Amino acid sequence: MFHSVFKTRAREALRRLTARGGPAGPTILPGLDTRPAPMRPVRPPAAMNDNPLAALEAEVERELRARGYLR
Repeated sequence: MFHSVFKTRAREALRRLTARGGPAGPTILPGLDTRPAPMRPVRPPAAMNDNPLAALEAEVERELRARGYLR
């Protein structure tokens, strides 16, 4: 019973809203565009470090040269 009453009242409210042309009443700020702004395209971040082991390799090479294993 509740379901049928709810559906009937919802249909009536929807019919009234469409007959009026939408919700009536003042807007928040007259002349304010409430549509969301266009979104910027999403781009991946620029590569910062293509070889994360480069710093480690340079450090190992420096230590090996300092100890005389590499010339």
